[in-house]
Amino acid sequence: MKILVIGDFHGKFPSKLKKYAKEVDVILADGDFGGSDKLLKVIFKYFYGDWVEEVGEKKARKMVLEDYKSGKKIINELGKLKVPIYSIHGNWDFEGYRRVRRYGPLRLKNYSKLMKKKKNMTFLKRKIISLNGLKLYAFGGYMTPIVYTRKEGGFDKKKREKYRKRIRKEKKAVFKKGQKGIDIFLAHYTPYGYFDKVKYKGKNPMNGKHVGIKAYTDFIKKYQPRVFVCGHMHEYQGKKMLGNTLIVATGPAYEGKAAIVDVPEDKKKRAKVKFIR
Repeated sequence: MKILVIGDFHGKFPSKLKKYAKEVDVILADGDFGGSDKLLKVIFKYFYGDWVEEVGEKKARKMVLEDYKSGKKIINELGKLKVPIYSIHGNWDFEGYRRVRRYGPLRLKNYSKLMKKKKNMTFLKRKIISLNGLKLYAFGGYMTPIVYTRKEGGFDKKKREKYRKRIRKEKKAVFKKGQKGIDIFLAHYTPYGYFDKVKYKGKNPMNGKHVGIKAYTDFIKKYQPRVFVCGHMHEYQGKKMLGNTLIVATGPAYEGKAAIVDVPEDKKKRAKVKFIR
């Protein structure tokens, strides 16, 4: 089965990527539909504080609304493609996250509700489904990098402990459906140690640090899914092996990047990857 794996749109869906939809059986979208460079820079600037308090609620609402609308536009464009799309959400999306609820008069629908109105789109929330004979484990949403629990992460002791508790809870959720025989693990974040070292061109307090998810690395080592596909890190596009698992980093869609992964139904055959650059 040929699969177009795509994500990190951040408000942009280059026309060349839409053409590849005609060449595949299904699309897997790994999240981060909307995006705002202005908002990203503000969040990084006040990374250890409260950026809403710093810029003021009125300005924050305006920036968030612009961000939200850019993601809604991408969902509408995906909804016009004549191919089945299965999606998870990333860390930047409006899906059960505090950014949806925090801004007073803003009443923003979760992106999953917008997807339900699209005949070709299915939103998956931490579940396993059968996809044309292949077993797909879709696990999206915000996750906590382990560096947040260490002094080099820059947070105080109280917050580090808070993040430790969050990581334990997230790992439990990842392993809840753990099993062998998974053909494709669809995630937004990269596994710890793979395509996860920050090389952001601007100012980012995590520059030079590994921000992958330890629970994913542990899951791969234990259950060995055939393919693990992910995005999140705009710096990377490529493939690596961890045991018998092929890890594929798609690259960001807003730069015209994605990956076509061909996964044979025969589990003895290895998946093949073609990168769109």
